[in-house]
Amino acid sequence: MNSTNRGANRAVILLAGLLLLAVGLAGLAVGALPTVRTGFADQAPGVLGTVTDALKATPLAATGHSWLWIAAAAIAAVFIVLFVVFIVRQGRGHTRELLAQAPTEHGRTVVDSSVAEQLLQDALSSRPELVGSHVSTYAVKGTSVLKVSVSCRRGVSPADAKDLVEEQLLALDALLGTSVPTLIQISGGFRVRTAGATRLA
Repeated sequence: MNSTNRGANRAVILLAGLLLLAVGLAGLAVGALPTVRTGFADQAPGVLGTVTDALKATPLAATGHSWLWIAAAAIAAVFIVLFVVFIVRQGRGHTRELLAQAPTEHGRTVVDSSVAEQLLQDALSSRPELVGSHVSTYAVKGTSVLKVSVSCRRGVSPADAKDLVEEQLLALDALLGTSVPTLIQISGGFRVRTAGATRLA
């Protein structure tokens, strides 16, 4: 849950993975297979000559250098900027504001996300059915959404853990006077996620 589109995340990871896999397999083939190594050695001088001729045929004014280097540097700079932006955007989406009422003549009421997070964390940490829990708040399409992650003890049903979390959420709703959209994530055993989305308005 962050401000980066999930499809974009997966597309970038897939492309980067495929590129690294292709480079790795090519290097492995050159190093391990004699026929590939021989073919690479035979073709390398010709490829190098073609690249050299292309650079000589595209001089930049009187500098004697090819404009292809500038084009390659510009493309590389664009990709670097895009990757930096992508990296910086990761992890965003957290919000410190859980609820906020419209301003009135008496002022504006705001509930800090840390209040709900601490209340739920304290309630869940005392439950023997759970070995761990974590509560955080995200802004999803302009709405604050709680994310409650819990880890069950061995032998505890994920359904029972979900009911336990929802019991605490209902108590929080009663305290706040409104229902807070929540994502419940449950793990247990070998940390296999059995997750479910619930109460998402």
